[in-house]
Amino acid sequence: EASRSLAIESGEAQVMGELPPIDARVLTGNADIRINPVAVPGQPLQFIINTARYPTDNLAVRRALLYGANRNAIADTVFQRFSPIAWGPLSANTLYYNREVINAYANDTGQALALLNQAGYADNDNNGYLDFAGVDLTIDVIVPPWGKIPEVAQLLQDQWRTLGIRVNLKPVPTRGALLEEVEKGEYNLVAYYSFGVDPALLDEYFMSNAPFNWSNYSNPDLDMLLTEARRQLDPNARRDLYAQAQRLIMEEALILPVRDYVNLNAVSASLSELAFDAYGWYPLLNNLQVAGG
Repeated sequence: EASRSLAIESGEAQVMGELPPIDARVLTGNADIRINPVAVPGQPLQFIINTARYPTDNLAVRRALLYGANRNAIADTVFQRFSPIAWGPLSANTLYYNREVINAYANDTGQALALLNQAGYADNDNNGYLDFAGVDLTIDVIVPPWGKIPEVAQLLQDQWRTLGIRVNLKPVPTRGALLEEVEKGEYNLVAYYSFGVDPALLDEYFMSNAPFNWSNYSNPDLDMLLTEARRQLDPNARRDLYAQAQRLIMEEALILPVRDYVNLNAVSASLSELAFDAYGWYPLLNNLQVAGG
């Protein structure tokens, strides 16, 4: 990853994408280089929450996890403020994104604790962890190695610890290992997501029989909304259906969205009119202009 920064600083390259956030932050002090964050459509960095396993089978616990997550701190620390906070199952630049989800479950530790207390959790044995029926409130999180997810998971572990929740992080080295762990079903959260320009990608995660329905959530109403939205040809009708689906997904706290993806590009200051494809990854050079060229 360091070689990307070196290539742009040395002049070996004039455009370099997928920079690590810390490197992009350092390069902002270089007058010869411009940092160009490009939003990537699809899903945000998200943790899918397993509704079929204790204790996240309880809606109050799922909502408490969302309220207890300080996503501003994660955006500052891990992503150097280049990535916007995510609020729903679609990134903000994705077609038919529902802005009504913005600020849903904004960080509120008081609300998180109130929900857990209402669900019957308290630190009855004074060991620093909430418990119910003598069992500490514990969640298991599958953590793949890409996309700064380990750093994000570590911060979430620390944040939820302050609420009295014991968090076990379960690192997996590859996508294959992640799939094996999911198959076992012994998890409460797992980080996974897809990129794409059409919200129909939600089908793969939230339809009852979907291949990545790792929340194990089944709701005929949500199935109907997603099915009809995919079939519908009227853009306004599609927008309304996907808006309802996004609201329902968040009302049920099926995911913890963390941050919208951006492709961090370093661009030589001598270049202008640089554009990117609809997916946010590939530069389009048709109208590129070079100063003095």
